[in-house]
Amino acid sequence: MAPGSPSSPAVTPDRVLLLERAAGALAHEGKNPLHNMALHLQLLGEKVREAGREGAPTERHLQALRDGIGRVDTLLKAFSDLASPAHLAPDLGAAISRAQLLFGYEARRGSVAVMQRGPASVPVQADPAFLCDLVCHAFLAAVSLARDGALHIAVGTDGPRTRLELRSEGGAPRRDEAAPHLEAVRRLTSNAGAELSADLAPAAPARLSISFAHPR
Repeated sequence: MAPGSPSSPAVTPDRVLLLERAAGALAHEGKNPLHNMALHLQLLGEKVREAGREGAPTERHLQALRDGIGRVDTLLKAFSDLASPAHLAPDLGAAISRAQLLFGYEARRGSVAVMQRGPASVPVQADPAFLCDLVCHAFLAAVSLARDGALHIAVGTDGPRTRLELRSEGGAPRRDEAAPHLEAVRRLTSNAGAELSADLAPAAPARLSISFAHPR
């Protein structure tokens, strides 16, 4: 797709920051299921060789291979959606799932327990080219502010709007690491047609609240 087309959003510093972090996470997230598949393939080969003598079962290893291949496929699709989000439906629930899939490694690396409540699919009125980036930056900022703690993600209806709230309760928040993502959230909020409320006082849990209009 040619640069500047509807499916190719401009390469801004916000996008570069996300894609850099996603590339690192992709390497880690893709490595584990691929290694698992390689191990089970080796075990499967051994059991197939034994099957003629003992009738050894192989289904468990086959299922592990199917699961691993499915996870890698889902991960690669999420990365593709991040790179070219304009074709996506403006679904807040799907955007949250995508952010957690792509950047869940960041939460685990920072010893952050992520807890989420709300429906899996939440259509909103937003520009999909910006919604994906906005939610990913908000997730990364919240993870950095919840180091060695917990991140609570909630989606719910607030009158005429749908609200995404991320509350970080961390023992060692990394405000320097969160800063560029918070700046991106502020810029992208207006581009996505959303409204932002933030409470980042040092003595209290950090909170980001982003609200969207319901679909027309």
